[in-house]
Amino acid sequence: MKKLISVLLILSLMCPLCGSLAEETEKAEVIPSLWETGAEHQLVRKDFPFYLGDLELVWPGEFPLYFADGADDLPFMDLNDFAAFMNYLWVNLAADYQLTVEANPDTGIVMCTRENGCTTAFNFTNSRIIWPDYFGFLHFSTNDLDYLGVIGNISKTDKEGRPYLLTNVSSRERKGEPVALDLKEYGIPMLAQDGLYLVPVQTLSAFFLSNQQFGLYFNGENLIMGRVETLNENAARQAAMMLVLAEMTESGEYSDAGADAAQDQAALMAQMMQKVEEKMAEPSLVSLYLAGKKGGRSLSLRDFAVRELAMELDHLYGIRETHDIDSFMMFFLETGLYEAMMGEDTAKADQAIRDMVSLWLDDGHSVYYGDSYLLETPTTASSSGYSSAAALNLRLKLNALRQQYPSVTGGNSTGVAGYYEVGNTAYVTLDLFQFTRADYYGDPEADPSAIDTCGQIIQAHRQITRENSPIENVVLDLSCNTGGHAAAAVYTLCWFLGDAQLSVKDSFSGAEQTTVFRADVNLDREYDEQDTLAGRGLNLYCLISPVSFSCGNLIPWAFKMDGNVKLLGSKSRGGSCVVLPMTTAWGTSFAVSGPLRISFMINGAYYDVDQGVEPDYVIRTYDHLYDREALTDYINSLY
Repeated sequence: MKKLISVLLILSLMCPLCGSLAEETEKAEVIPSLWETGAEHQLVRKDFPFYLGDLELVWPGEFPLYFADGADDLPFMDLNDFAAFMNYLWVNLAADYQLTVEANPDTGIVMCTRENGCTTAFNFTNSRIIWPDYFGFLHFSTNDLDYLGVIGNISKTDKEGRPYLLTNVSSRERKGEPVALDLKEYGIPMLAQDGLYLVPVQTLSAFFLSNQQFGLYFNGENLIMGRVETLNENAARQAAMMLVLAEMTESGEYSDAGADAAQDQAALMAQMMQKVEEKMAEPSLVSLYLAGKKGGRSLSLRDFAVRELAMELDHLYGIRETHDIDSFMMFFLETGLYEAMMGEDTAKADQAIRDMVSLWLDDGHSVYYGDSYLLETPTTASSSGYSSAAALNLRLKLNALRQQYPSVTGGNSTGVAGYYEVGNTAYVTLDLFQFTRADYYGDPEADPSAIDTCGQIIQAHRQITRENSPIENVVLDLSCNTGGHAAAAVYTLCWFLGDAQLSVKDSFSGAEQTTVFRADVNLDREYDEQDTLAGRGLNLYCLISPVSFSCGNLIPWAFKMDGNVKLLGSKSRGGSCVVLPMTTAWGTSFAVSGPLRISFMINGAYYDVDQGVEPDYVIRTYDHLYDREALTDYINSLY
């Protein structure tokens, strides 16, 4: 294997007159595919239980999968079955969705058509998948706020049809160019045989479900659709530990004071871990997945999986050009990842995936979730890129520094989470954007600040705009904000700006969207000047640092473009892409920076925000950000 890779890399350097090897050959045909184009294949049908995101939502009966040429760990799905599955899934999830399939045996083209008229063409003659309008085909009617679905599948009305938190007041959308996926170029099979039209399950998962945070997992015994970030042992164990800790705290078996004093730490920990293992053994989607057949991967699966991964990343990794990656297959070869992923040792293959997202991509959004079900126990070792390590070290430093200033996280007489007043200045500290779809409209006298970010803003708005309020300055502290849910970030923008603009560009299809949002902050189910800090004569500021990332970078960019909110601190970290969950064909879970890129618009053109934003007033000493009394004096000196 090493000799082969060395020869290939040498050959790539022997083409100075003709360009690089990646330019002169098909992207994944650097190494010949195991699949013969146009050959007859020995097909076997096997039926399996199919779990659709929950143990209670199961496909009626068993679901048919197909296997070719003895590779019983590489499943294919017939497109008629795929359409039936998608219809069953989304109708059960209350989406307006209907997918129909029409095959033409003479041309080898299968046309899939949505109820909205958008289509996907599967051309089995030349192994291509074509979307005239990619996002039109993927879009779900449960999201009536933004075309590209950046803020998630939420609606601007509640179940009773009443206004709910956010609305879109204007938008412009550009659908983008038709896009084609050339499977033949990557050596990936599409099989039209015996009246069947078969596509690898992994391909369907990546290009039709990953944008909804889902993945399809086959573990030899079941087909499972689940949320990628949770369908792994790491996530399951963390969730079990949180549940056990909560239960033991409620029952009195555990308390912080007791743990620090009289309790036997070793016995307490042993008791907790025993309860965690009991939780892990309880029936769940994760335990079902992890109970799959252990062992290795067939050569056919390994060959397919690496090609498929290269194809997915070539098309769906949103910042490929800034990483100078022309071809992910060549990137795998150049970094030694190919040898590990193609080898017989699944643990080394999983480690290669972890190293790829953490050490090599190292973009803050690319993260490793969990190992394949094939491994008896999680074995991959943590790896960290240089950028992520530096950001983490700074974040730990700032968190430790903030402990010296209790006013940073609230706790004064208002009792509002993350809210603090110093004289004429209100500070609102948001370290993470959380959105829970809670009933904020329930009790008008209740304090919603403990619910999530929207709850914090609702209660902070009540404090700032109360009768005889002394507040003249409002400071939003995002210096330790690492991102989170886009809906909560947009809600925050609306609170500060009134009309909040969100621009997004899709690197896969070229689709663009700019939407102007408004928020209902005072919970009167109206969207007006009473819901915003803008226009009240307040001086508005935002604290940023190199920790401010993703949505914690989006908001300062929007403030910069608006011009009415001044930035204090040091340059933010950036992070423009929406996180895209992904899997390998052998069941590893991870995420990358996806093709949806948060942007800002100047003169009608879209510009990426990945480089971070410079402050209007530089504050180089971090202590000066968190000494609220001194910072208040400084802010008052600015006007």
